[in-house]
Amino acid sequence: MFSHTAQKISLFFCAFFVSSTYPATADTAAAGNSCVECHRSTAGVSYLKHDFADWEHSVHANAGVRCEACHGGNPAAPDKAQAHTGLKPSTDPASPVYFNRIPATCGECHQAEYKAFQKSAHFKELERSGRGPNCVTCHGSMANHILSPRDLETSCSLCHQKPTQAAATMLSLQQAASSVKRLEVALAQAKNRHVSVAPQEQTYRELALLEEHARQDWHTFKMADVLKTSHEIAQRATNAVNEVHLKEQQQKP
Repeated sequence: MFSHTAQKISLFFCAFFVSSTYPATADTAAAGNSCVECHRSTAGVSYLKHDFADWEHSVHANAGVRCEACHGGNPAAPDKAQAHTGLKPSTDPASPVYFNRIPATCGECHQAEYKAFQKSAHFKELERSGRGPNCVTCHGSMANHILSPRDLETSCSLCHQKPTQAAATMLSLQQAASSVKRLEVALAQAKNRHVSVAPQEQTYRELALLEEHARQDWHTFKMADVLKTSHEIAQRATNAVNEVHLKEQQQKP
């Protein structure tokens, strides 16, 4: 129970799908894939939005998600023309990586985040005008970074004249995740000392699920709601940690 949540928290700012059925490294992900083998030699080419190095060091590479998953094409074909069959540039509205189609493409794997994003004003504007932020705005093409709270606020201000709660909400989500982690550690230590903490374990399970949903709900960009939830998580987790410590004190001879 505890290690699973620790893994989720450590991946909080990647938040990208990683399946245990995928290869563990970029090298094994590249085996027999003509897209990867060919594009190893195109690093730094100016017309590409990202290069092999960006992919190689990303969570997508480690998860075995290769070029064709987003761009299309035939990775089994050794011939360049055959490998590029059906491939469309990102400037083509029919391309899976065309700007306003990127959320749906990412949503093939990140379904919960995509569902949340569809509830946002950003998604509606993207559908209406083709402008506004999409997944790569915050995560980059290869999900190998995410905007810091300061950079996030700067990015938001490009469209929003009034200050947003984005930075504060991100910091609050960080605090919520850390609070759940502290509760996890406190419970593990208490159980090792044979302290009964069943009610607090139930609280932990509830908060772990609530924290996961809060991270998904971030993509609605309804910051006031997410901020309220993250504050609740942090407060409840802190209270539960204090309860665990009190039980440990009471049990001491």
